[in-house]
Amino acid sequence: MDQLIREMVRQASAERAVIELFVATDRRDWHRVRRLLADTVAVDLSTAGGPQGAIAADDVVDSWRSGLARLDAVHHQVGNLRTTIHGDDAHVACHGIVIHHRRTVTGRDTRTFVGTYDLGLLDSPRGWHVHTFRFQLRFTDGNPGLLD
Repeated sequence: MDQLIREMVRQASAERAVIELFVATDRRDWHRVRRLLADTVAVDLSTAGGPQGAIAADDVVDSWRSGLARLDAVHHQVGNLRTTIHGDDAHVACHGIVIHHRRTVTGRDTRTFVGTYDLGLLDSPRGWHVHTFRFQLRFTDGNPGLLD
């Protein structure tokens, strides 16, 4: 029973790190975002028009900061988390919805992205850190020119 409880606590802790990454991004708490990332992150946002490759965490944060700067609000909603842990590595897969909001003169103020995330995390004495971040876009809705 003690082993099962330890496994459940580790799983919940990995999932909490993923959720905190999205919450910190929405709050634009870039210091917290950076602390949740490994020093290098294998990023794949190519299906949503974003970068792909091994990127230094500071560059990931700078990219997200500048990419979201023109938005009035951003909201990530994740669910259906499926987590596996092997030693100090965790894999969290989940569904995700991202809403970008920016007030426009046309009133078409939002763009929604729907897809799935695959995140790899490494456990360390300082907690879980995301080292792999992939988003598989399923579809978008709303104003495609929101940032034009």
